[in-house]
Amino acid sequence: MASHAIAPAQPEPRFSTPSSFKALFYVTGVADPGLLPRLIEPVAKMGHVPARVHASREAGDGTELVVDLRLKGINARTAELVEHALRAIVGVRQVIAVVEPDD
Repeated sequence: MASHAIAPAQPEPRFSTPSSFKALFYVTGVADPGLLPRLIEPVAKMGHVPARVHASREAGDGTELVVDLRLKGINARTAELVEHALRAIVGVRQVIAVVEPDD
């Protein structure tokens, strides 16, 4: 009688959830002197410093402010909270958010 060895079961591959994300927020709003500090405030209150902030009034007649705000090394929940805070700011017309795993 032959002996048959049974191979140990291989663990199923697990997909890891990234713990660190980068977020890009593209914000348009009224070109008001107080808008830019109001956009940075929720980020600062959460203890983060933006990786990039670029603001411009170059398009159109100068009444609209366009802001590129980027964060790195944050968790998904922080990105979500910042997005909601930006949308709630007086003078903000639009927020486009892109959140992806940090490289």
